[in-house]
Amino acid sequence: MGDSKQPLQGLSAKLAGRQRPTKVIYISTYIPRRCGIATFTKDLTNSINSLNPHALAEIIAINDEVQEHDYPWEVKLRIGQNNPQDYSMAAHYINQSSTDIVNLQHEFGLFGGVSGDYLLPLLDSIEKPLVTNFHTILPEPDTHEKYVMQRIIECSAAVVAMTESSRQILLDVYGCPPEKAVVIHHGVPDFAFNSIALHKKRLRIKAEPMILMAGLLGPSKGSEYMIDAMPAIVAEAPDAKLYIVGQTHPHVLHRDGETYRNSLKRRVRDNKVAKNVVFVNRYLDDDELRRYYLAADFFVTPYPGMQQPTSGTLAWAVGAGKVCVSTPYHYAREILSEGAGVLVPPKDSLAIAKEIVDLCKDAARQLAVRERAYKKGRQMTWFNTGLKYLNLFELVCQTQEAEAA
Repeated sequence: MGDSKQPLQGLSAKLAGRQRPTKVIYISTYIPRRCGIATFTKDLTNSINSLNPHALAEIIAINDEVQEHDYPWEVKLRIGQNNPQDYSMAAHYINQSSTDIVNLQHEFGLFGGVSGDYLLPLLDSIEKPLVTNFHTILPEPDTHEKYVMQRIIECSAAVVAMTESSRQILLDVYGCPPEKAVVIHHGVPDFAFNSIALHKKRLRIKAEPMILMAGLLGPSKGSEYMIDAMPAIVAEAPDAKLYIVGQTHPHVLHRDGETYRNSLKRRVRDNKVAKNVVFVNRYLDDDELRRYYLAADFFVTPYPGMQQPTSGTLAWAVGAGKVCVSTPYHYAREILSEGAGVLVPPKDSLAIAKEIVDLCKDAARQLAVRERAYKKGRQMTWFNTGLKYLNLFELVCQTQEAEAA
């Protein structure tokens, strides 16, 4: 498949020339499970279904042991994360099906065994071509993580990274053949370049500026560093408010209860910014979450770890044309390049505060950052992202058929 961008060229022509619809089975977590990859898969399949309506997506859903889920009709089979027999059953189902291709959404923590290696016999057994999305691509894996990744790459006809830097890690660290690896950015809704004041009014938010953090809450999000930045921000902008939107991650809740959230609330009190920090402690559907993004002036991802390969919440913020302030983890460095956002050192609350305060005083710079982010986000709308995936699936199928002829 050559260059990372080559399979994604000529999209409309390929789709227009399709002789029959492409049937895809997705192996992934899935809604209503509260998981970023579950939401990603729902958004992706919605987009592809609209382009490919005569072969609607089928899902094989990965279940954890935290909660049972009442899945929608498109979920045809469930895999218990820690049940090896379920993986064998899934392989049999795929092989007996009329599907053309399988799409695996991969994250180490989703699958049972050591580093998710319960997945490997399934991949060895399926007789359909496989395209794998890697949501985490570790630059410094341990021996077994590297082995699992290399085996998945070996079983896949193509693999997808969400940034160029992540694709390069696949090549350099895991020895992935360059012709197998493509880049398709994380999809985002089709946001309008909005009137922030109007959307604040609709949510009854009075904040100048409104600073947003969103997504499932847990220690990896670094919310404490944003809270510690608030006193310096409030000193310059007394009406500033930080909105921390989203419930605690189910796995964190299962393991530790609300210990982390309660520690953040204590931090808010200790910093004397109780009037300037709002917790929205519930899971928001996409429509409600969109309203918070549309109302925000700033979006912040102060993640303390620098290995984060992707962030759906940051992708949304870029797509919405927000002023994004982030630590320089892998995904942020790439998506906020060329002036589409602002990078600050990790664990540095004063740097976060300084950038937000300086931007508040410079409306022209704010607008320029927003416009650059929004322009970049237009390439990542779910329509465009779904089109790229569907083209890749079709290209893999055509290649496999040609090789078999």
